[in-house]
Amino acid sequence: MISSREKAHYLQARIKRDVANRKRIRIIYGFLIVMCTFVLLGVAFTFLRIFYATDLYHAFIYDWIGTAFLFLGGITLLLFIIYFSSVITIKNPQKISRNKVFLWAGTGIISLVTSVFIFQELSSLTINSVGDMKDYSNGVMKRDDLKVVEVYTGSSTKIALIKTEEQELYLLDQKVFNIEEGKTYSFTYLERTGNILNVETK
Repeated sequence: MISSREKAHYLQARIKRDVANRKRIRIIYGFLIVMCTFVLLGVAFTFLRIFYATDLYHAFIYDWIGTAFLFLGGITLLLFIIYFSSVITIKNPQKISRNKVFLWAGTGIISLVTSVFIFQELSSLTINSVGDMKDYSNGVMKRDDLKVVEVYTGSSTKIALIKTEEQELYLLDQKVFNIEEGKTYSFTYLERTGNILNVETK
């Protein structure tokens, strides 16, 4: 027969466990809400770039902001996985097997490494984009005559990758200019990100 002291101890442990579970659920919902917000903002700015950008400079700004939000959404998802795996690895509230604990620990480590890589890419993108915006506001832009080697276009995107003999450039709306391989063009572009602002035929 269970004594009153044991019952009290059991109830107290159960209350603590329920409080911890509710706290974890709130944190999970928080991660999901933040992630969905970032993704929706990223999609919204991508939509603005495709349909509402008045020129290639504004397309560049929309593209940078949209890409940054999508990166943040990916980082938030990875942080969620890291949090979830750390809870299982350290506390193991569901008392799963040791093999599964090791599996979740490995998943957390991989997610951590991936999130660091994405954060570095986001930082580089932001630094270069802000630098190009400052240069543009000061009237500083690159203008070079370059021979086009290859043009890569995606089937579901308006962005084109222009590979020249010297470097790679990006055209955020391939319908604005008809660029052909093997020809030389005068490109006006942002130096750090390589985003094209204007193209003139030589």
